[in-house]
Amino acid sequence: MTQPDFSVSNESIVRNAIQEMIMNHELEPGDKLPSENELADSFKMKRIVVRNALLQLEKMGLLDSRQGIGRFVKEKMPVIELDMTGKRSFSGKMQEQGVPYESRVIFADYASGKEQEKYRATLGVGADVSIYKVARLRIVNHVPCAIHISFIREDMVPDISRETDQLSSIFNYYSSKGYTNLTSGGTQIHTTFPTLNEQRQLECLELVPLIVYESHTADVDRDIMLEQTRILYRSDLFKHSLGSVN
Repeated sequence: MTQPDFSVSNESIVRNAIQEMIMNHELEPGDKLPSENELADSFKMKRIVVRNALLQLEKMGLLDSRQGIGRFVKEKMPVIELDMTGKRSFSGKMQEQGVPYESRVIFADYASGKEQEKYRATLGVGADVSIYKVARLRIVNHVPCAIHISFIREDMVPDISRETDQLSSIFNYYSSKGYTNLTSGGTQIHTTFPTLNEQRQLECLELVPLIVYESHTADVDRDIMLEQTRILYRSDLFKHSLGSVN
């Protein structure tokens, strides 16, 4: 069977060339790029092609545009090292690294009907068990960088709907209820691009990839699952230690 020809657009050629220059340190953070006209002459492309390629690089978080001045290679923010064992709280991991950190609850209520059905099946519980949803915005170095969503069995923490002021750290909340020996499992990892709402929450543009971790949290002593989690990380801000994932 003949494979169709794979064509690369002129915009992709320009974008990839500039991206490689950044990756190879030919362009460093803070460096000013040549003007659109200069780049068009260099690549022997139309100016509109160069402009579109540069706009894509801005949306990918690689360039900054300063009105009346030009485009610059974006300054890199500190990359945060993170392991995914589930044995320590996120806030504890940040404290160990001396990183300014805030956890802000942006949603705490019962999950939607479809989510109830999905996560009851995932957690192996019947229709008599309600699923409580808690979403937290992780703010590290004063930058929103992750959304952590927990789908929690209400029967394991029956007072949760009345204790929403204690949910900025679910790890600590579980500990206060006697669940102190926790582990994560069933981890699945994939990538996605942010929705419009996620762009607003994470303060990023639509071409900044998100790394999505989905796993369950279990109490080891009782051998029972407590929750299913879905965490969306800005890929430009985290370095993940995969060797520690169960």
